[in-house]
Order: sequence, then C-alpha cells, then structure tokens
Amino acid sequence: MPAAANAQATRTWVSGVGDDANPCSRTAPCKTFAGAYSKTAAWGEINCYDAGGYGAVTIGKSLTIKCDNTEAGIVVAGTNGILINAAATDVVYISGIDIEGLGPTSTSLNGIKITQAAMVDVVNCVIRGFGNTNGTDGNGIFLNNTSFTKLSVLNTVISSNFNVGVEVKPTLANFATAEIVNTRSINNTTGYRANATTTTGGINIDIIDSVAYGNTATGVNATSTTGAAQIMMNHVTSSHNGTFGIRADGGSAAVRFGYSTITGNGTATSTNNGGVTASYNVNLINGNTNDTTPGTIPVH
Repeated sequence: MPAAANAQATRTWVSGVGDDANPCSRTAPCKTFAGAYSKTAAWGEINCYDAGGYGAVTIGKSLTIKCDNTEAGIVVAGTNGILINAAATDVVYISGIDIEGLGPTSTSLNGIKITQAAMVDVVNCVIRGFGNTNGTDGNGIFLNNTSFTKLSVLNTVISSNFNVGVEVKPTLANFATAEIVNTRSINNTTGYRANATTTTGGINIDIIDSVAYGNTATGVNATSTTGAAQIMMNHVTSSHNGTFGIRADGGSAAVRFGYSTITGNGTATSTNNGGVTASYNVNLINGNTNDTTPGTIPVH
C-alpha cells in the first residue's frame, strides 16, 4: 500500500484518446476522470489535455479537477455525475466541466452530489438535465452533508433539472453554508433552496449577482421544520418563475434581499407557517401577477 501511494502523481492528465492503463502523465494520459483519480495523490490535480467525455467520478480526498481550456464533459444515466464523499477536512475544486444528465425524463440522480467535505468549489461549469423523480434527487448541485460543509458556486449555469438547481439540505444536526455568485439557475422546478427539513442544525446561503429564471415553481426558497434556513440575496434577479419569485416556509425560514429584481412571477414574495421575507427597501418588485409587499429592513 505505501508503494502504491508513493506512485501517485500530484498532477495527472486525461485525453479523449487516452487510455486508463496509462500512467496519466502529460505524454501518456488516461481516458476517464475515474482512471486518473486512482493515480492522483491527495491535494493533486487532474487536467484535461483536449476535448472529451470523461465519465462520472467519485471523489474521496482533497482534489482539483480543472479543465477550463477545453470541452470537458460528463454524461451519465441513472447515477450522479460527480459524487463527493471525502473526509470532513478535505477540500475539492471542480472547474470547467459540462455535466449532462440526459434530460428531464431521465433517471439520472444529481450533477454534483456532496455528502461530506470541508469545502467544495464549483467554478465555470454547466450542469443540466438531471431528471430523477424520487423526491430527493434530480438536482444540479445537491449538498446533502453529514458534517459541516462550505459550498461555493461561481460562474455556473444550472438548467433543466427536475428538482432544484442548487439544493442545500444537511442531515441530522449538521450545518452548511453556501455562497453562490454570478450563477444562473434556470428552467428547474426550484432555482435555489435552503432545505432545513432533515436537520436540527442550520443553513446560511448568500446569493450574489445571480439569476433564478423560468423555474416552474419557485425562484428562491427557504424551508424549515426542524432547523433554520436563512438566505441573503444581493443583486439577484428572480423572474418568470411559475409560482413564486421568493418563498419562505416555516418558522425558522427567512429570505432577506436587497438591490434585487423580482418580476414576471406568479407571486413576488410568499410566506407560510411563520416564514419571513424581508426587503432592504432598495428592490424592484413589479410586473408579477401578484406584487406582494414583503416586510422591510432598514439599510444601514
């Protein structure tokens, strides 16, 4: 076992014409992310030499997969595109990947599912077409953490998934935080959701310079039963969503927003079971079928 670990490289390569029997070097690349993963050391990096379909991968250690300068894709049926189940201290960075689940009638689970890691960064990705209807999966990004996890999503498009674009749903007494920046969640059922129905802990999501557009139900949703679900929005557009632009459901659920646009939705903002929606009084709320008026918070 020590000899195998020592043989792992800190940087490996995949190519559309590679072979997983190769050492995954620059001159002898592997064919798939899974093939390169087994030959990459913890805290190492997998890069894409050229365009290719590189297959699903499960990540159980600190790792970077970075393929920004070529067309790197993962196409799956009936499974997750990337599953991250690492140690509670591990850090994973994913950049430049196109993850395809084969459409809303597929049984594909999630584009990226995270069950454990300290920190996960998702950058410059496109995630679409995860259609599982089991009531839990079918998400673009699904943070379903079993220990405290931080998630960062930047410059990413999440589209046409059956369930939620970005779903944050810790288990047991766990907590999660997420920062979502310059990201578009479009044509899902819900754009972004803080879901505290399976934890007695809490969720804090910050959404900045981002869009929730054309989702069939809700643009931005916080829901709680046993834990706290808090969302802060800054410079966000929630538009043309079928039912609600913003929804807070449950006594410990709150969505607070400023410098944002809520338009073209069925109902602009909605609360249920003691949930709170609150505006910093510098928002554009107009052109919805029902232009509701949220509570207000002074701008300091």
